[in-house]
Amino acid sequence: MHKPDFIFLDFDGVIMDSMALKLDSYCHAFAGMGFDREAIRALQLASAGLSRQKTIPLMYESLSGQPMPDGVYREALARFTDHDDASRSSMVLMPGAEAFLTAARREGVWLAIVTGTPQEVIEKTVSHFDIGRFFVRVCGSPGGKAEHLGRMLREFGLSAERCLYVGDAIKDQEAAAAVGMPFVGVNTDFAVFRAGDLALLVPDLGHLIPALQS
Repeated sequence: MHKPDFIFLDFDGVIMDSMALKLDSYCHAFAGMGFDREAIRALQLASAGLSRQKTIPLMYESLSGQPMPDGVYREALARFTDHDDASRSSMVLMPGAEAFLTAARREGVWLAIVTGTPQEVIEKTVSHFDIGRFFVRVCGSPGGKAEHLGRMLREFGLSAERCLYVGDAIKDQEAAAAVGMPFVGVNTDFAVFRAGDLALLVPDLGHLIPALQS
C-alpha cells in the first residue's frame, strides 16, 4: 500500500473504544419498552455507521413492528443523548490509536474524522480527549459520510485513489465506494463488512502505521 495523501477516519470503534457504551445508551433510550438487549445489539451492528437520529426509529420499528411515534422518538433520543454524554468520561482510545495519530502527524499525513455522530457531540468528545490537533477537519451529522468525503476531496484537491477511509461498518465501506476511495476495515467485535471493497483489514489503527512510512 502506497503512502496515502489523506486518511479519513470513522470515530466510534476506530479511534474511540465506545461501541459497548453506545449499546448501553441505546438500551437506556428504550428502557421500559420490553426490548431485549441482544436484539438491540444485533440492530446496532446492522445499522452501524448511521446517525443516532436514523438508528433509533429504525430500531424501534424493527423491534416493535410499528413506526415510532414522534413523541416517543424525541424522548428516546433525549435519553440516548443524556446517557451518551454521561458516558464520555468512561470512553478510552482504541488500542494503537494514539500511536497512529502521533505517527501520522510526524509523517505529514493529513487526517479528518468523518462520523455519523452529531457535530456538536463529536466536537465535545474530541475536545474532552484533547485530540483535535491531529485533525484538519472533524465532520459529523447532519451530512452523510459520502457527502463529507466528496466535499473534502474537492476542497483539498485530492485524488480519491490516493486516500483512505478507515471504518468498522458496512456504511463506512459504502461511503468510501461511493467516492471511489480505498477502504480499510478495523475488525473489532462490533465490526461488520461485506465481502468486496476491502483494501485492507486490520485489528486496530496501530497496524496502519507502516503504511504512513512507505
